[in-house]
Amino acid sequence: MSNSALIEVVDDDADIRRMLQLVLEARGFKVRTHDGAHAYLAAEPLTERRVMLLDVRMPKMTGVELQAHMVKTGDRTPVIFMSGESLPHETLAAQQSNAVAFLWKPFRTQALLNALSQGLKVYDELETEEA
Repeated sequence: MSNSALIEVVDDDADIRRMLQLVLEARGFKVRTHDGAHAYLAAEPLTERRVMLLDVRMPKMTGVELQAHMVKTGDRTPVIFMSGESLPHETLAAQQSNAVAFLWKPFRTQALLNALSQGLKVYDELETEEA
């Protein structure tokens, strides 16, 4: 897998953000972390090759709500949902979205890398469609 990509990590848990950043940077990815949906929306928009790791349950705006907002506004960044605990309706909404994958915390590094690989394939396919 080519690691010439940015991974957007959106999670309200600082320990999760830090752990994911360490693991992903050790594998050659660039990582940008956000402590919630509003922080992601306020960040400078980027056009580089990317995938988002998005927590389902966050205060103020959930991951499912952020992903729906992204779709509405044309942000086609592929999303991988992750959750340590979710209510059945949250899990169902995340799984019925057009997300690349759904990872239950704690997840194995290989499962994460497999999901990222799939997300980057989706990103590349979307870019090819636009060209």
